[in-house]
Amino acid sequence: MYTDALGGDVLCPASSIEIDRVDRSGWYAILDGFDDANIFQTWDYGRIAHAGRELSHLVVRRDGRPVAAVQVLLRRVPGIGGLALVMWGPMWHPRGQEPDHAALMTALHALKAEYTDRRGLLLRLLPHVSQADGEAVTAALASLGMRFREEKAPYRTFITDLNADEAGLRSNLSHHWRRGLNKAERMGIEVVEGSHAELLETIDDIFVETQRRKGFKAYDSRTFTRINEALPPRRKMRAFLAMHEGRPVAGVVVSLFGTTGQMQNSATLEAGLRVNAAYLLQWRALLWIKANGGLRYDLHGVNAQTNPGVYQFKRGLAGKHPVETLHIGTFETPGPLPSRLLVQSGESMRIHADRWKTQAGAMVNRLRNWKPPQAEPAPAEEMDPGDAAVLAKAPTGPA
Repeated sequence: MYTDALGGDVLCPASSIEIDRVDRSGWYAILDGFDDANIFQTWDYGRIAHAGRELSHLVVRRDGRPVAAVQVLLRRVPGIGGLALVMWGPMWHPRGQEPDHAALMTALHALKAEYTDRRGLLLRLLPHVSQADGEAVTAALASLGMRFREEKAPYRTFITDLNADEAGLRSNLSHHWRRGLNKAERMGIEVVEGSHAELLETIDDIFVETQRRKGFKAYDSRTFTRINEALPPRRKMRAFLAMHEGRPVAGVVVSLFGTTGQMQNSATLEAGLRVNAAYLLQWRALLWIKANGGLRYDLHGVNAQTNPGVYQFKRGLAGKHPVETLHIGTFETPGPLPSRLLVQSGESMRIHADRWKTQAGAMVNRLRNWKPPQAEPAPAEEMDPGDAAVLAKAPTGPA
């Protein structure tokens, strides 16, 4: 332990702390040095997805080499306070090495010293750490006085291990998933892949239609399309579009930073459901991640209660013995009273606004989907055999 330039005790000997000393290109060079890098720690995600926030960057170096790093999103009201938000950080797995717990502790101490103690902000962290690996991290956060936010549900997902060869990966799929992939490969689907804007925009359109069909609104995928346009060429996302009978029917978009690929967008039209297009696209995306150095594929969130069909689909892709991964959740410092009151009031207003938009959207959907009452259908025994055959072809696979 020693005392750094900020006057705080840290646990990483012979290290130095740099704050706001890198530009955009320098930050991407630092990201390249971490196995746990992710899109939420990129400069362009912060600038575009959180427009209106300032970007701040903290780097822990040992012998001149980054051993921990974190991007912080700041929203401040001068003279009052504000929020310092960390999305899926700090990064503390230097590429090709074991996770550096000492560097993580140094980064956590420095975050609290800089953003809470010196700048007077409420510090909120969403660490990219699973509960299975998070006992030491949770203890470290507690030692800094950071409390777990019970009202924020932790991130929950399935992760596919990509260490086997292609044949091994295929044999590890669940029986149902492998059968669905076999069907998709017989249906004459053409897969178009790339990173250009037109391809991602086509998938955005499919996503909008999928949300309308299912009656929900999760997020605006077009934000990630704008982020992709800004990302450096070798860090752009990869899009996979399924074409059937000359029409786009499904799409998947993935990102790869560090050694974990992540699904960023996935959507399927009804025509794509009938030919199992999602199975083929996810398989192609998985193989692309592996071919480009990925060791894992994060399937981007699951919820067995609210979306059971997609839950089962992702569970089958995760393998024959899938383990549901749960992050440790959201933590925050109490922060100075002005910052706490400012953040709480802003979030309360946003919750009410979101609730109103959700209710208004549901009403619009009901009006859009309203149909006049239909006459009673013919008894089953009088139904035309051709109609019965059509009804028997239930769509397979999730959106």
